Amino acid sequence: VTNNHVVQDAIKVEVTLNDKRQYIADIVGTDPSTDLALLKIHEKNLPYLKYGNSDDAKVGQWVLAVGNPMNLTSTVTAGIISAKARNINIIENSSYGSSIESFIQFDAAVNPGNSGGALVNTSGDLIGINTAIASGTGYYSGYSFAIPVNLVKKVVGDLQEYGVVQRALLGVSINDINNQFADENNLKVLKGAYINQVSEIGNAKTSGLKKGDVIIGINGKDVNSTSELLENIGQHSPNDLVMVTVNRNG
Repeated sequence: VTNNHVVQDAIKVEVTLNDKRQYIADIVGTDPSTDLALLKIHEKNLPYLKYGNSDDAKVGQWVLAVGNPMNLTSTVTAGIISAKARNINIIENSSYGSSIESFIQFDAAVNPGNSGGALVNTSGDLIGINTAIASGTGYYSGYSFAIPVNLVKKVVGDLQEYGVVQRALLGVSINDINNQFADENNLKVLKGAYINQVSEIGNAKTSGLKKGDVIIGINGKDVNSTSELLENIGQHSPNDLVMVTVNRNG
């Protein structure tokens, strides 16, 4: 598993393992909307990381970031999770649909060359794929971002099975909420995703969702922002049943 931006436009991809074995890789599939890609090399009995659960990751928790920055093979750095469900507007919307940004933010040093590397917890479970840094110079200045593994699992599973991502859609247009927006729209809540439009042909309409509703939960999990909503729905497939909790008129 790696980032789409690592392999996009590539004619040939070469993978070098930690023991220096080299392989030409097949690109099984890419998903520009999440900046993920799945590669395949023709080898057996390879070691692998176990999927963790990014929903269980907590702010303040220690994490390790692995990668190959600045041509330094197998570099490990440590830090803590600073935030979850962070949207930094780096993935452009494309013909593949709306981008899904709900990054785990952490303060382990990540630099060019870390992209596609593993973010693991102290048990060694994969909880994210290192993807981006916030920097004025192009090098690490304290803020790193990883795609949460629960989203990675869904995307990679689809790429492996179908070659493309089978993405669930609610059929709504949404907005984040702040104090000013809440005052202007007479909202009683500051968290959640505000529905400003309902598609005429989506399941949101047939399920009774309306403009002005605020989505505050999916399947019993709190939704505090639009990025959190997109991450939750992004883990589902078309025809999945999801329970949507909304605040309507307070």
